[in-house]
Amino acid sequence: MDKSVLLNLMNNYRWLHDMLEHMPPELLVHWELWRYYPEELVCEQGEHPVVFFIVIEGRLKVEHILEDGTILIIAYLDPGQMISDIEIALMTPYVCRITAEMQSSTLVLKKDIYQRWLLADNHFLLYLTKQLAGKLHETVRKSIDHVSMSLRHKLLRYLYGQVEHFNFNQQASFIIPISREDIASQWGVTLRSVNRVLKELKDREIIYVDKNRIICNEWSRFLLKKELTDMEK
Repeated sequence: MDKSVLLNLMNNYRWLHDMLEHMPPELLVHWELWRYYPEELVCEQGEHPVVFFIVIEGRLKVEHILEDGTILIIAYLDPGQMISDIEIALMTPYVCRITAEMQSSTLVLKKDIYQRWLLADNHFLLYLTKQLAGKLHETVRKSIDHVSMSLRHKLLRYLYGQVEHFNFNQQASFIIPISREDIASQWGVTLRSVNRVLKELKDREIIYVDKNRIICNEWSRFLLKKELTDMEK
């Protein structure tokens, strides 16, 4: 990659500057920028990693495919998150596949260069440790939620998390591009259960459902917060 392209990215994203600022200059030139279209494969389940990724733009979807073909959505990856760090450390294949949910881009480093970087940059090792700890914390939290929460509770929390900080003064509605099938996969429940909860929320005019989209407005946010507050007292 041209050095000016990388420097421009570092100037645009403070978190990327913090991540790369102590990387040896002779290794910086090995970065590549890979772009993906929606639904394009980034990593395949069962394959061994050959490169290390940093998500720069867009959003990636992490899915695990069961033996019977059922697809479970495990997580979403946003800018600043890394791929292959765990697999390279453990010398193990990917347990999930990763695809682009929208047009996305990643910075990519070949595995041997990434391993040289780890040995030369204690600053990045600390950064990596913090992100790994964050992944572990999120996994534990999701496991607790999966066991203790109803689907309705989980869906309310997810929807409120999407709109909590949205500025409805600038835009009257917020569109969440998620299908019933994605919701079922994300929480390992039946499509029938998802339809029942969505219908209840729609009938109460808490949300609006349009094909593969859930639409919320400022009143939705108020009602979602009220429902969650009542449930979590």
